[in-house]
Amino acid sequence: MKKLSIIAALIFFQTLVYGDDISYQFTAAVDKAGKAVVSIQVFTVEKGHYQKVGYASGTIISSKGFVVTNYHVVAKGTVYQVNLCDGTECDVEPFADGSLFKSDEKTDIALLKVKPPLGLPLTPIEFEDKKVSPGQWVMAIGNPFGLQQSVTAGVVSSLGRSDIGFADIEDYIQTDVPINPGNSGGPLISLDGKLIGINTAIRTQSGGYQGISFAIPAFIVKQVVGELVQYGRVRRGWLGFLVQEKMINNDSQVHVEIISIVDGSPAYKAGIEVGDIVREVDDIPIKKISDLMKAIHSKQIGSLVNVVIARDGQLLNFDFVLQEKSKIAKVDYWINVLQQSYGITIEDTLNGAVITGVNQFGIAYNVLKKGDIIQSMNDKQVASLQDIIAIVKKTKGTIENCVVLRSGKVIRCYFNLDETE
Repeated sequence: MKKLSIIAALIFFQTLVYGDDISYQFTAAVDKAGKAVVSIQVFTVEKGHYQKVGYASGTIISSKGFVVTNYHVVAKGTVYQVNLCDGTECDVEPFADGSLFKSDEKTDIALLKVKPPLGLPLTPIEFEDKKVSPGQWVMAIGNPFGLQQSVTAGVVSSLGRSDIGFADIEDYIQTDVPINPGNSGGPLISLDGKLIGINTAIRTQSGGYQGISFAIPAFIVKQVVGELVQYGRVRRGWLGFLVQEKMINNDSQVHVEIISIVDGSPAYKAGIEVGDIVREVDDIPIKKISDLMKAIHSKQIGSLVNVVIARDGQLLNFDFVLQEKSKIAKVDYWINVLQQSYGITIEDTLNGAVITGVNQFGIAYNVLKKGDIIQSMNDKQVASLQDIIAIVKKTKGTIENCVVLRSGKVIRCYFNLDETE
């Protein structure tokens, strides 16, 4: 009994000593970072009338007025109202090309530029330079359901989450911090009040928070924003092959297998073959697709990249100078239509016409998958990209159905456009 009393006294003492200190860290962190959090209202304009279609959060990252938010936020409308933490409304300034935002759909990041009235100084958030670890306290500041400057707290649940389905390039921080619609684009901060990530999504069945939320890590935000500011887009290195995860050894191991190679690509010219297994990139073991994507996309254009391939029981080394994929001088109009409406990118490979990208905001999302080899479209046989162009030209960009080869299986896909709209 006496022992229990001593333990209780110790717990009470620790609460007295450390409780206020921890509370102070929370409030100090919010006070520091909160000045950088803005609210964003998204509108469309129809016949001169403004219609509100969404609301979200944003994070000021530069005294020059750059504000980070999510692409899925700004993509909903054409007019944006941005308010600082004290309610001050800011003008959204167009970029040099007249656009109101720059974006990278693959990471779901968008960049706005704002100008406060009367030259009011902006307070940017600081980026955290310490390592983020599971179990550490973190907080989210944002505007859930339009409620400005709301603060929630929790812990980091896991790092490097992938295959979540929110964006093409995934390396999320998973937390149990409660976030809801409107938190998107707001910061996830440390107890030092520094940026750990940008809150972007929740895993939910009801539409509200259910215990799992995700944030884009600060290092990805910094890299993407740097590219958007300097180039207006994100340049990414390209080797020119598609991969899939293949289970081996009674499903106890995963290999990343090359399933298709783009004709004329660096991989094609180097002699990489379909069926090769990607083992390493610059001494980093590749155990899943997300490992490969992180290893390649973390490299600067012009970097030397070493790829280790397993083939027929041997390890082969391939060296590449990482280059951005060459832009075709004149992209066919109907290929652009497919990219914009259906969200699919198609390329000629050694296997035929292959889907090399599927955007989550396109009609084809959840119908087609990256790596699908198109066998027919609108009941007409397909052997190349030119065949597809000829087909969609006749239908003015409408796809009713297509047959694809996916992981060795023939699958027929339908597009119910009336239901989608």
